[in-house]
Amino acid sequence: MRQTIFWTVIVILEVFDLSAAAGASEPAQGARPLNLVVITSDAMRGDMMGVNGNREVKTPNLDALATTGVDFERAYCNITTTTPSHATLFSSLYPFDHKAYSNTGRISSKIVTMFEVLRDAGWHTAAIVNFAWLNPEVSNIVQGVDELARCVHVRKADTTNKWVFSFVDSRKDSPKPFMLWIHYGDTHTPYNAPGKYNRMYYPAGRDPRAGKSGSLQKIWHLFPEHLRDNKYTKRWLGGITDVDYVVATNKGSVSWIDEQVGRLIDRLKANGQWKNTVFMFASDHGDSLGEHGLWFVHGGLYEPTARIPLIIRVPGGPAGLKIDVPVSLVDMMPTLLARLGVRSPAGVRGEDVWKLLDGKDHSGRAVLIEHAGGYLISVVTSRYKYIRHRKTKNIYPSYPLRKGKEELYDLSADPGEKTNIASKQPDLLAKMRKLLAALRSGKHQRFEAGQAEINPQTREMLKSLGYTD
Repeated sequence: MRQTIFWTVIVILEVFDLSAAAGASEPAQGARPLNLVVITSDAMRGDMMGVNGNREVKTPNLDALATTGVDFERAYCNITTTTPSHATLFSSLYPFDHKAYSNTGRISSKIVTMFEVLRDAGWHTAAIVNFAWLNPEVSNIVQGVDELARCVHVRKADTTNKWVFSFVDSRKDSPKPFMLWIHYGDTHTPYNAPGKYNRMYYPAGRDPRAGKSGSLQKIWHLFPEHLRDNKYTKRWLGGITDVDYVVATNKGSVSWIDEQVGRLIDRLKANGQWKNTVFMFASDHGDSLGEHGLWFVHGGLYEPTARIPLIIRVPGGPAGLKIDVPVSLVDMMPTLLARLGVRSPAGVRGEDVWKLLDGKDHSGRAVLIEHAGGYLISVVTSRYKYIRHRKTKNIYPSYPLRKGKEELYDLSADPGEKTNIASKQPDLLAKMRKLLAALRSGKHQRFEAGQAEINPQTREMLKSLGYTD
C-alpha cells in the first residue's frame, strides 16, 4: 500500500502515531464526545479535486481539508444511484441487503441507521436533504434524525448553508454532541455553477450557443431516450450547441461546492467547534462526461461513475495522508462510529478503514459495486475491475447491457477502461468471479423492501433530474 505525503505537509510519525490512530476507537477518558459532520455532494466525481491530481478544477478548500486528514483516493460508491447509495452509507449494508435499488426504494424500519445509533448514544442528530426522494416518507434513510430540513424543492448550496450555519450556531453552547448530514445537489444535473463559476472553465469569448456549433446536438442521440424527450432536459440545455460548455458547468459546480465547504469549515472554526468535530466529505456516486459514450448520466460501473471523493478529518488524528487502497461507502458507518467511540450494530458489512493507516500491505482489499436496478455488478481490487451484466437492458445507446456479458480491466495499465481483457485472462477472470461471490456471501439478514410514497411533486422532481420514475 502506498501512503504518499503531498505538497508541503510533513507527517511526523512521532507526532501522529499511526498504529495508535488506527486502533483507537474511543475518545480519551473524560474527553468531550466529538461532533460529526458528513457531507455528500451528489454526483461529484472522485477525479475532480486537486488533491486527487486534477490540474484544472480548483478545489482549494477540499485540498486544504485533505492536509488536515486522510484522502482516500481509491474510494468507491457501492451503487451508482442516490437513494440506495445513501442507504448503504448510513446502514453499512449492501444494496442486496437493504433492497433499495432505485430512488423510489424504501429501506426497512428494522434496519439500524447511523443516526439511530448515535441518537441512542447521546448525540443530537440532524440532516438537510435536497432531493425529495431522500425525505422520510420515501427513502426512510433518515430514521433516527432528531432535526430534519426536508426537501420541498432543490436548494442551492448557499441556501443549504444558511440552514446549516443556523444549526451549528445553535449547538455552540450545548454540552451534547451533534451529528449533521449535509446533502448538496449542485453537482448533479442540471449542474449549478452560479456567478463566476458558470464560465470559470469555459474559454473566454466563446458563445455556448454558437461556439463549436452543433457539438451537443451531435451527441444527443447518445442520451437515454427518457432524457432526449424530457422537457426538463430541454429546458436545461435549450439553445446550447457546445457540449464543452455543459462539461465546464460540471467543473464549475465542483468549485462552487468547494467554496461552500470552506465557508462551513470557517464557521465551525469561528464557533470553536472545529477542534471537536470529525468531518467527512464524499459523494454518493460520480457522473459521466463523455467516457464510453455516456453523457451526463451515472450509468455503467466505470470509474467516472463509481469512483468518488472521500476525505476524513479527525481532530488530533493523522494528517496529510493519501491512501490508494480501495474503500467504499459501506465502510463509513463502522469507521466513523469508531472515531466517536461508539460500537457498530451487529451485522454491518463494512470495516473500519482506519486500519489501512498502519503501513502494512492491504493491496488484497476489494470493494463491491452495483448498478441501479441490479443491472450490473462489479468487484474492484487495487489493480483490476470485473463487471458482470446481470440483465439485458437498452438504457444507454452507447452501452447496451447484455445478460451474461463480462468485462475485465487492468486499471493500472488501462485507467480509461478501454480494453476488455476478459477473453485473454481466463484464470484471472475465474479469480475475480470467486472474489465477487465471496463479497456477496455471509449470513446477514436480508431485509424486505418497503413501499415508497411517491407524490406527484416528487415524481416531477425525479423527471427534472433525469430519472424515469
